[in-house]
Amino acid sequence: MLLKKLIISLVIAVSATFATANTAAQRDHYLESVNLNQYIASNPHPKVKLSNDFGQLLSESMITSYTSDVLHKSYRGAICKSLYWFNCNYNIKNIQQYAGIDLNSESGLIGQQFSQINAYKVTYNTPDMNGLPHMVSGGILIPQSEQPLKGVIVFYHYTVLNKDNVPSNFEQDEFHLGKNIAATLASDGYVVLMPDYLGLGDDKAFVHPYILYPLENALSGLYMLKLLPQIQPSLRYQLYDKQIPLFLSGYSEGAAYSLWAAKIIQDNPQFLTKAGFKLSRTIPIDGAYNLSKVTLPFVLDNVNKAKSEPYFVSNPRVTAFGRPGLIANMLNSYATFNPTESNVFNTQFAACHGCVFDGKTYDLNTLLQSSVKEVDKYKLLYAAAKKTGYSNENDSTRNLINPMLLKSFKFKEQAAAADIYNWKANTPVSFLSYEYDSVVPRLNSETAYAAMAAQGSSSLSITIIPNQNFKVDSPIPLVDMRVDHPQGLNFMLLFVRKQLDESTPIAQGAH
Repeated sequence: MLLKKLIISLVIAVSATFATANTAAQRDHYLESVNLNQYIASNPHPKVKLSNDFGQLLSESMITSYTSDVLHKSYRGAICKSLYWFNCNYNIKNIQQYAGIDLNSESGLIGQQFSQINAYKVTYNTPDMNGLPHMVSGGILIPQSEQPLKGVIVFYHYTVLNKDNVPSNFEQDEFHLGKNIAATLASDGYVVLMPDYLGLGDDKAFVHPYILYPLENALSGLYMLKLLPQIQPSLRYQLYDKQIPLFLSGYSEGAAYSLWAAKIIQDNPQFLTKAGFKLSRTIPIDGAYNLSKVTLPFVLDNVNKAKSEPYFVSNPRVTAFGRPGLIANMLNSYATFNPTESNVFNTQFAACHGCVFDGKTYDLNTLLQSSVKEVDKYKLLYAAAKKTGYSNENDSTRNLINPMLLKSFKFKEQAAAADIYNWKANTPVSFLSYEYDSVVPRLNSETAYAAMAAQGSSSLSITIIPNQNFKVDSPIPLVDMRVDHPQGLNFMLLFVRKQLDESTPIAQGAH
């Protein structure tokens, strides 16, 4: 009961800062009425040993460089893209009020003076699903500054269905992820390491081990730490206890990997010490930390009402549109790496009837491996799902799945093994989540916070951001809508930056 009261008081305090009294009351009612313990299981987390055999730099190339004026113009444009002028001003006003950043001026966004931010693409080796060296790609942002840098961030990206929408593509990905992170995080004086993951980027011939296999993806970020001295050995940092402050963060799929990375580092203290780093804080954003008790049940439920407990989606149409692509990606990964249970889909959905793009016909597997653009893949998979009876009114994914899979102990065991919400963290963890999320329910963050607090974690916080504080372009003409999961990262990056600035240790020298 004490833990439950602690959670309620914290979230109400956040609500007072970020929301109206009405939304605070709604959130209070929800937390009072839901027993979080029903969503928490005691799953053991394996200790993963880090090895010196990985993190070998195979290639590097500087793709581009960003100046402060370019980043300011680009990011301000992203925040106001296709919005009416008054909603653009609304976003800018709320960003200044809640994140302390004034986008009306270049100096308001750019937190440290630099000549440019260099964007590198690297290839390196990391363990594959069998623990063997495997080449993957990634992106690195390095500010060129005379001032000592504040530290290093490992940032794990969100789910992509188009394998080219990865950080290392910088100017080529559909969402401009690397550029937006340069504008918000690197511009504040941080080096940012961004793994593309196995099966994405330069490794596109491989199937991405999606969400059910977090360890390999988390490791692909940690092993990037070994690349920095090889790329730019003369970097100067603000030091704390003679070590470089390290931060972990990620969004959606990547948020869970960032939390796994924190656990792996905690189990391998010598890895960071030898590399000269000290983990200062982990900031996971809108992640699926609780796959077995929250995320999978959510995907299997029919959720067609907005803002209803326990999942509190913002827009059920967004939920319905995205689910076929996400479940296809998850189960295709499972079938690939658990070949004894490869028959995972409803045969009609697997055939992907109507999946024709640019004159080429795809089945589900070949579509996921193809270069078809992101939104087109989601459209094709949504249309294929509708042929099984799936709809906006009936968005349970059960009809898309072989019913035998849902009875499989092996599948349930794999889902539970991916959970990363019930362990004791010895370093600070700050969860960020939207109040209403149509893709990844905030219940993931709430159960992670509750379980990790009960385990005795030393420093936890959870910040719930009300969606109404930010506006984005709507597919409906003449209407702007509240931010939701698909557009949410660009705003959340500024809350990550706020957490970084508040938690960066006071420098005790430079190196």
